[in-house]
Amino acid sequence: MDEPGAELDALCARNLFDTPDGIYFFKDLDGRFIRVSKACAALTGRTPDQMVGLTDADLTDAEHAAALRADEERIARTGGSMIDKQEVDRLAGRPGTWVETSKFPLRGPDGTVIGTFGYSRDVTKWERAERRLARVEAQLRAVLNASPDAMGHYDHDLRYLYANPAGERFKGMPLADLIGRTDRETGMPEDWLAYYEPALRRVLETGTPEVLEFAGDPDLADQGAWFHVTLTPDRDASGAVVGVLSSMRDMTEVKNAQRAIRRQALHDPLTGLANRILLMDRLEGALLSLNRHPAPRALFFVDVDHFKSVNDRSGHEVGDRVLIEVARRLELTARVEDTVARHGGDEYVVLCSPMGREEARGLAERIVDAMAEPIRVGDEAIAVTVSVGAMVTDDPEVTADALLSGADAAMYRAKLAGRNRCDVTG
Repeated sequence: MDEPGAELDALCARNLFDTPDGIYFFKDLDGRFIRVSKACAALTGRTPDQMVGLTDADLTDAEHAAALRADEERIARTGGSMIDKQEVDRLAGRPGTWVETSKFPLRGPDGTVIGTFGYSRDVTKWERAERRLARVEAQLRAVLNASPDAMGHYDHDLRYLYANPAGERFKGMPLADLIGRTDRETGMPEDWLAYYEPALRRVLETGTPEVLEFAGDPDLADQGAWFHVTLTPDRDASGAVVGVLSSMRDMTEVKNAQRAIRRQALHDPLTGLANRILLMDRLEGALLSLNRHPAPRALFFVDVDHFKSVNDRSGHEVGDRVLIEVARRLELTARVEDTVARHGGDEYVVLCSPMGREEARGLAERIVDAMAEPIRVGDEAIAVTVSVGAMVTDDPEVTADALLSGADAAMYRAKLAGRNRCDVTG
């Protein structure tokens, strides 16, 4: 009855020991090899028979051989096992090879330990892959830690799983206090939550990334902080969306720069008033809307009388201060909704929409009166007057150039009539 089983055991052992990659070995209590597989012997350039009777001291350096022997003595003494120990194989001719070895007690028929046996496998490629992965993870960690962008990782319930150092600074609390909490629980303002939470949920539900851009304080969008946020779905191995990755960048400086560029493009650098480009854009828009809103529009052309004499007498720096003060007084005199522009040199234009003829005459007279008080520049008091021409129209066919020409002509009539006065037409 035992013979068929013995034959099967021998067959299994023979196949096991003959496999090209099976590194198997058996040793006695003195650490001498008593049986090894072909693959094990091949590592040393020997045959299995040539390995019998050798010890690790015959195959590797003394330090490594002593460590291997200590493992086997402990197994023989305790009857325990050593599972998947990773180490560098220091056999001659195998530099840098990583192996994973398991060893067990070898027992005789009566159960006593008579030696050890085990097997090894080459895990060099896995070890190298793990090291590469560790390097990549370290590099990514360095990028995350150094990034000025606030980065976060949310779970399916919108609770924090991670935040980088910039994210901790942005939230004003350490990672340990963030993990497991939602933005609502960490005190995010309601204005933000109303915009931000629905976006996070959309990413969870649709698996589609979202890009958001919003003001830190919606009431101060033109002067407060601005943020650009990218939300990306986090997927598990099956592709299911299990969370959201967020990256928030402070765009305040960029927005301020963009506003400055737009302002420089559309505003006069000396007075800060609208320049001719912005004026013409608003004027054409006002005229285009006449068909829908047929209330009259008024355009005022304002010229500083004898301005050249101010420059000649007091210099261009004083002249510039005068132009700035004229601009300020025009803005104070005009309505908040009106456009006050510097047309060039000492000429200004005021666009009022809507405004009828009588109201236009009243504003033109107030502009003249606004210059009555001398303009003080240092110790000098400079008397300034202006000539104002206004044209009022409700004609939807009139062009911007025609309206400007009409107001300009009215201004010249005011000058011819003695200056420091106004003329209204239309």
